[in-house]
Amino acid sequence: MVLGAPGVIDPGRAPDLDRELARLRRAMAARYPAPIFDLRREPWGVGGVVAVAVQAEVVRERLAAGWPELAVRLLVLADRRPRRGCWPEAPALDVWRDVPGADGRGGERATELLPGDPPAELLAVRARACLVRAPGAAVGWIARDGRFRLGPPTSAAALGLAPVGPGAVATAWSWSLLRPWLLAQQGRPYVWGTTGGAGFDCSGLVWRAFSRVGLCLPRNSRAQRGCGVRVAASAVAAGDLAGAVARRRRVSHVALALDGDTVVHACSETGGVRVEPRADFEARYQVLGWRRLGRALPR
Repeated sequence: MVLGAPGVIDPGRAPDLDRELARLRRAMAARYPAPIFDLRREPWGVGGVVAVAVQAEVVRERLAAGWPELAVRLLVLADRRPRRGCWPEAPALDVWRDVPGADGRGGERATELLPGDPPAELLAVRARACLVRAPGAAVGWIARDGRFRLGPPTSAAALGLAPVGPGAVATAWSWSLLRPWLLAQQGRPYVWGTTGGAGFDCSGLVWRAFSRVGLCLPRNSRAQRGCGVRVAASAVAAGDLAGAVARRRRVSHVALALDGDTVVHACSETGGVRVEPRADFEARYQVLGWRRLGRALPR
């Protein structure tokens, strides 16, 4: 990635640029747990390595304001074409937001993969951990001694899962298969970052549900609520997705309609997966919109 125009650093301004790079490193360390964020001053501008594209955009914006003449060349690891895949093995493969410590844990869990899931794509290797991109575009760390095997970086699409983004989804999927599974998850615990191993978080339940019928959604709730096509609140039907925020804490949330009057979701406030009247759900959450993820046959 090349951002900006090539130029030469004024030697008199080099110390100012060094200080700005140090500020950027501190800002990224505070915003992203243990990021790969390596910036260096070069004769022609700034080079380095970052984990995700949003970090590159922050660098571009900050440097363009004070040094518009410089080139910025960054390798964005999340944009790389992976050469290896990390295939999950029993009981689950945890993907952490931070580099795992000696206990194999890395603070907050970003997601988890279960045996049979598509592999996480290997992006980079560090002393104790691997940076990976999991299905659904969740980027995080796995312990190098975690429960996985290395193999080809087979995509979710190659394994029969149709990626879902904004706009209509052409693939039909079976509601008759999905509904019994959703009902069977009632009472499972709410566990942040999980997709069915120790429990579910809200987007993990939705991700797991649709993966069972051949669809691969983004892994986080904000991205999920932009998938498919918008549906009027008066026309909600079984299988439609509610994008919402909690009224009390303003935390992003998603749920699935069982029919026009009932929803199922993994609820952090009650601690588990629950089925409840849509009216009760809407009293606790502000629904930002309903989405339909293609054709569910039959309803």
